[in-house]
Amino acid sequence: MHHQNLEATICEIRRLYWVPRLRSLLRSIVANCAICHLRKIHAVSPLMGPLPIDRLTPYVRPFSYTGLDYFGPITVTVRRANEKRWVALFTCLTVRAVHLELAHDLSTDSCIIVLRNFINRRGVPVRVRSDNGKNFVGADMEVKCFSEVFDCNRLEGELSQRGVEWIFNSPFKPAEGGAWERLVQCVKRVLRCTLKETSPREHTLNCFLIEAENIVNSRPLTHLPIYVNQEQPLTPNDFLLGEANTPRTPIASEVLETKCFLRQQWRLARQLRDHFWKRWIAEYLPTLTRRVKWCQRTKALQIDDLVFICDPNISRRDWCRGKVERLYAGAGGEVRRADVRTSSGLKRRAVSKLAVLDVDDGESG
Repeated sequence: MHHQNLEATICEIRRLYWVPRLRSLLRSIVANCAICHLRKIHAVSPLMGPLPIDRLTPYVRPFSYTGLDYFGPITVTVRRANEKRWVALFTCLTVRAVHLELAHDLSTDSCIIVLRNFINRRGVPVRVRSDNGKNFVGADMEVKCFSEVFDCNRLEGELSQRGVEWIFNSPFKPAEGGAWERLVQCVKRVLRCTLKETSPREHTLNCFLIEAENIVNSRPLTHLPIYVNQEQPLTPNDFLLGEANTPRTPIASEVLETKCFLRQQWRLARQLRDHFWKRWIAEYLPTLTRRVKWCQRTKALQIDDLVFICDPNISRRDWCRGKVERLYAGAGGEVRRADVRTSSGLKRRAVSKLAVLDVDDGESG
């Protein structure tokens, strides 16, 4: 039956023979069939790890812990020709604010200019996280259009002079950058509604990016109030501007519960800032502790395991096989990444992209 399902095989057998306990017999045969096992093998995600300190540190300057991603291209009109531009999205991993910068192209120099503009406006971050390598740049075909290839080492050298740490995610695992991937979709949704022109001028696109940035930073982080006397929900603009920057923004005297008659405005601003952070700890931080998936412990990957490198963009028969050479554990002790030796060289992949081949040494040879 060419390794078809049990029902089809049972139906074919019973045309000629009646075998007692046929279903149990076929299940044991399928369990020992290497071809059926390889066809059904799949990668298993490990237990979800604890949130990094970047997401949980209160009373820090916004954008102290930053995530970076690119999206685009967006077509703009330059004189009588159309050119491509990209948008660099910086997000504060703590208060979920965004900062948008227009990138001229995908070269290293353009990325350094974008980083300098961001640092001059938002301050020097402590740590920057981004996607790894070519995922961060874009497709290979887009990169080949430029004479200068994106150089991660040069960027790390530029930031190390300012004492900034750069951390790259695992290759081909966008789930590690979900904090900024979700905001990329949010900004794209705003641009689709506001950007009516197919190819606007570059200064017009800059204007729309600033407007989109303000709209996304005005979104609520906590639940909306049910009663009239409850406070308005926290927004990223509360930490950036001291108010939500919406038409119905409450004044400082309405926000503060305790009366403050101090004349020094800087003390009032500090008290308002501390009030926002206390609400962030009490209302927003508990929502980050929920676990809706990857809640079960799985068998840990071992060195010398034979694995498939799962790639949804190619067929299963073309998946690359390899042998695990090195493991990388996360903060909770769970193995998160691994170096796999393949016929084309050493590749680093997330554990959720590796399917273990459960074979003996004699069969593997």
